[in-house]
Amino acid sequence: MKISTIKIKGFRSFGPNEVLIPIEDDLVGLIGLNSAGKTTCLEALKKLFGQTSADRELFRQDFHVGKDEDPDFAEEKKISIEAVIDFSEEEKEAIPHFFSEMVVDEEDGDPYLRIRLEAYWKKSNLIPDGEIDSKMYFIKTAEGVQETEDSKRLFPSHFRSLIQLLYVPAIRRPAEQLRYSSGTILFRVLKKIKWSDAFKREFDKKVTELNGLFNSLNEFGTVQESITELWQQFHKDERYKDTALGFGGSDLDSILKKIEISFSPTGTYKSYKIDELGEGYRSLFYLTLVCALLDIEEKLSEQEDQENIGINRPLLTILAVEEPENHIAPQLLGRVIKILKKISRNESSQVLLSSHTPAIVKRLSPECILHFRINQNYETEVNRILLPDKKDSAYKYIKEAVHNYPEIYFAKLVVIGEGDSEELIFSRLMDVMNVDFDDNIITFAPLGHRFVNHIWKLLQALHIPNVTLLDLDIEREGGGWGRVKYALKQLIEVGADRGELLKLKGGGVLSNASLELMHKRPLKTDKDLKSLNSWVRKLKWYNVFYSAPLDIDFLMLTHYPEFYKNAVPENGGPQIPDEETEAERFGKKVISAVHAVLKSEKASGDTYSYEEKKLMIWYNYHFLGRGKPATHIQVLSSMRPKQIRENLPPVFNEFFMRIKEILDTE
Repeated sequence: MKISTIKIKGFRSFGPNEVLIPIEDDLVGLIGLNSAGKTTCLEALKKLFGQTSADRELFRQDFHVGKDEDPDFAEEKKISIEAVIDFSEEEKEAIPHFFSEMVVDEEDGDPYLRIRLEAYWKKSNLIPDGEIDSKMYFIKTAEGVQETEDSKRLFPSHFRSLIQLLYVPAIRRPAEQLRYSSGTILFRVLKKIKWSDAFKREFDKKVTELNGLFNSLNEFGTVQESITELWQQFHKDERYKDTALGFGGSDLDSILKKIEISFSPTGTYKSYKIDELGEGYRSLFYLTLVCALLDIEEKLSEQEDQENIGINRPLLTILAVEEPENHIAPQLLGRVIKILKKISRNESSQVLLSSHTPAIVKRLSPECILHFRINQNYETEVNRILLPDKKDSAYKYIKEAVHNYPEIYFAKLVVIGEGDSEELIFSRLMDVMNVDFDDNIITFAPLGHRFVNHIWKLLQALHIPNVTLLDLDIEREGGGWGRVKYALKQLIEVGADRGELLKLKGGGVLSNASLELMHKRPLKTDKDLKSLNSWVRKLKWYNVFYSAPLDIDFLMLTHYPEFYKNAVPENGGPQIPDEETEAERFGKKVISAVHAVLKSEKASGDTYSYEEKKLMIWYNYHFLGRGKPATHIQVLSSMRPKQIRENLPPVFNEFFMRIKEILDTE
C-alpha cells in the first residue's frame, strides 16, 4: 500500500491548475531551489494525513494568491489535495479495510484509492480572516471520469489511524519529542508497550517502598517537619495543612513524564542530556527516534493479529523528511540515506524527503528524483528527471553524469562544455566578463560531446535554460560538418522547429536527405568554409556555440600564443628546429604536429593557416603531452584581466552576452 500520485491545487505556491506529482519509488527526493514548493508538498501531505487537528488546520495564507492578484479583493478560494494509493498483490491485509472505497479504471484493472481534502475559504464581514470549511473524502470514481454528486463519500475519522504521517521538520528539536505527551514520538513509542495490570500494581508498590525508604531517614523527616510547620504558620486553612515530601505522583503516567535519555561516555565525569549535544547529533537523534518508532511498529506487527491494525500500527506510514542535511556533516549523510532507503523498502512505509543540496542529490538515483521550480507566474511546477532508455548506450553515461554534477538541478542556467578545459577557462572568465556564476546560480557541466542531446532533453524537461560550447574539430574524424549535423539533428529531436532551423539562405528548407549527408560535404575551398560558418552562426540563435576551428585549447593558444609559449618549465618546451636554417626538419616537425593534433596520419591541415599549423607544435606539447588543466591554470593565473580582454576570442564575448540575455529574462 503506497501513494502513487499526489495532486495539489490552490495550496500556497501551487496554482489553480492541478499539479500531478508522481510517486513511483518507495523513496522519493524532492529537489529544487529555495521556495520552489518542496516543503509545501510535504505540508500538503500533513494537511491530508496529519495525526492531530493542529497538523490538519488550514489558514487563510494556505490558499494560493496569484502573481497579479490582490488578496484583499478575493471573495473565495479553494484548495484540493488528493492522494492516489495503490495496492500490491502481497498487501492483502490492507484491502479489507478499504475494499468498499476502491475504484478501478477498467474491468480486471488494479484497484486503488483516491483520498482528497477539499477546503474552501470565503470572505466574511464578521471574521477578519474569512471562513474556512474543509472536508476529506473518498473519491468513488476512477481517474479521468467525470465526477458527480455521488462521487464523494466523507472520510470517516476512525480511518485516520490506518494512514500515519511522520513529519521531520527542517528545524529539529528532539527534546520536545522525548516528552511523554500526546503527539510526541516518545508517547507513540511507549504506547506500543502493553502495560499489564500486574506490572502496574508491582510498579506502584515499588514507588511506595521508595518513598518509605526516604521517610525512614531522620534528616529527611526533619526537612519534612520543618516545611510542614512553616507552611501552617503562613495560613490557618484546615485544607491543605499537611505536606508530604516524596516522588510526585506514583502512577505510571506521572513517572513516564519524567523519563529522560542520556548519552555516554562523554569524556567527562557525567553523561550528557539531549540538549547538551551539538546541533548535528541532536538532528541525528531526532531521526533516530522516528526510525525507532517505525522499527518498533514493524517488529510488533509480526506478533499482532489483524484486529490490532489501526490501533497499535497503521497500514501505511509516510515518513516526510525536510532537509535531512541540516546540521549533519556530508560524510554522515550517506548513512542517513541508507537508513531512509531501508525504511522505504518496508511494505507499509514510504519516504519522501526534500533537499536543495547536491550532497543529498548525488546519493539518490536520478529515477527517484522530482524537480520543483517556480515558473514565471510564481507557481510551482514539478517534473521528473528524464533519462535515456536503459537499453541506450547513453543511459549509463548520462546517469553517472547527472549523478556527479547534481548542481544542475539547482541552477537558473546551465553552461555545458566539453570538459575540464572549458570549466577552468570559464571560471577565470567570470571575473573578466563580470558574470558571477554563484551570484546568478549558474552551474557549469562538462557534459558535452556525443551525449549532449540527452542533457538538452533533461534540462528542457526541467525548464532550465542552457548555453552550450562545443568543439568544431575541423579535419578531425566526425568534425566540421559532422559536428554541425549532429547539433542540428539533436535540436530537432528536443523540439526545435525543423522548418525554421533548416531554413536555407536562398529560400526553402534543407531536405532530410541533405541533412543525412551533411557530414560528407567537402571543406577544401573558402566557399566550403563560408558555408560551414553560416550554419555555425545560425546555431548560436539556439544557444549552441563552437570553439572554432578546432577546440577551446587551440582557440586559447591562437589568441594568446606568447603566454602559452612562456608557460614552460626551465629548459623545457618542445624541441623545434630553426625554421630558416633547418627548414626541412622544421617542415617535418609541423607535419608531425598536424597529424598528432588532428588525430590522423592522413590529415593535411589545408583548412588551417600556416601560422596555425606551426602553433600545433605547441598544442602537441601542452595539451597532448603535459595535460590541459595544468597548462591553462598556469597561463590564466599569469595574465591580468586587461591582457585577457585585449585579445579575447569573439566567441567568448558572444557566449557571455547570451548568458546575460538569458539571465535578464529569468
